Amino acid sequence: MSVGILLLSAADAFLTALLLLHGADEVNPIMAVLVYRSVAVFAAFKMAMTGSSIVGLVFCRAIDLCACYGSELVLYAVLVVYAWLIGYEIWMLKSSTNLPVL
Repeated sequence: MSVGILLLSAADAFLTALLLLHGADEVNPIMAVLVYRSVAVFAAFKMAMTGSSIVGLVFCRAIDLCACYGSELVLYAVLVVYAWLIGYEIWMLKSSTNLPVL
């Protein structure tokens, strides 16, 4: 599950950069600052945030620190949201005109 989230996060970073090249706009103010300065910094920051969050959730689950909060459910939810986001980005790439914002 964790590897799947990381792979989808990397795909999201790639598709975001591709969509920006085709005229889409980034609406997340933090990511917009990063992506418009350097795509490499944007991708590195995105992967670092995603990776550290996953490590934290897996660690909490492993030591039963967050068992009552359902850290495993959070990981499943993140996986589903990323899968939906990738589908949305692919849909945007297929639309030929008037790309919506990310």
